[in-house]
Amino acid sequence: MTPSTPAPATSHPAPESGAPQQPASEPQGCGSSCTDAHDHTGHDHGPTGADIVRSFGSGLAIVTMVIPALAVVMLLSALVLAPATPLPLLLGIGLGGAHLLVLVLTSLYVSRTERRLAVSPGLLAVRSTVEELLRLAAVLVGALLWPFEHPGALGVWVGAGAALVWMALATAQTVSARRRMASPSNWSKNAVATFLAEKVSVRRSLVLRVLDVIGSAAFQIGATVLIFLNPLMTVGTIVLSIATGLSTLVLHRRSSAERARTPWAYAPFAVGALTLALAILGISTL
Repeated sequence: MTPSTPAPATSHPAPESGAPQQPASEPQGCGSSCTDAHDHTGHDHGPTGADIVRSFGSGLAIVTMVIPALAVVMLLSALVLAPATPLPLLLGIGLGGAHLLVLVLTSLYVSRTERRLAVSPGLLAVRSTVEELLRLAAVLVGALLWPFEHPGALGVWVGAGAALVWMALATAQTVSARRRMASPSNWSKNAVATFLAEKVSVRRSLVLRVLDVIGSAAFQIGATVLIFLNPLMTVGTIVLSIATGLSTLVLHRRSSAERARTPWAYAPFAVGALTLALAILGISTL
């Protein structure tokens, strides 16, 4: 509320001598609503920087426990199609490690050339293609090593192994983010400033983080199963992988507040769920 401008002194003549003094009238436009300037009762000022640090730190601690719990649930669910040997899981871990190596090499290439390539659809398409060709190679190796195993079971466990690598990476990143948020640094200051300036919900951001991890794991399992069922499905998994990457590029071009509200934020989870649903449908038709 803007305070009213005091009237000139000549607009109210002084009272005659001996006349009873009247209390000064309330400023125009104030009335009974005027209160102490320091009384903030009933006003919503939003979270402070300390509130953001506290809620973000506790939220990251929960996410750190949720992701390993999801990994355990994934492995327990995969026991329904357990192969005769646990070695396909190790093959999947090797596949996940190869995917991670591709990501690291791509990041090094971008950092040493042009940083704008990090958001290049062309480089994204190349990386997705290489990752799915590596998945095809792992599938062929698995089919040669265990020719009498059910292809669906092999696909589930090789995919679960690859998913474990990415879930471990997500857990490590979450632990690192929690430590950086708890210690004073430019990163934590910028993160808090972004949350405050753009009014980003901490809870919504963390929920989207968990959904991204679930979508990634679902894609790893679903894509591997599809290729085990039919190696020609590699073309389809390349398309789905590129679709996931493009949705991420779309999010990077939006502000932090828009990222949490746009439907594109749910695209990685949706693509992963779709891929897993197609894989389940494929297994059920065998």
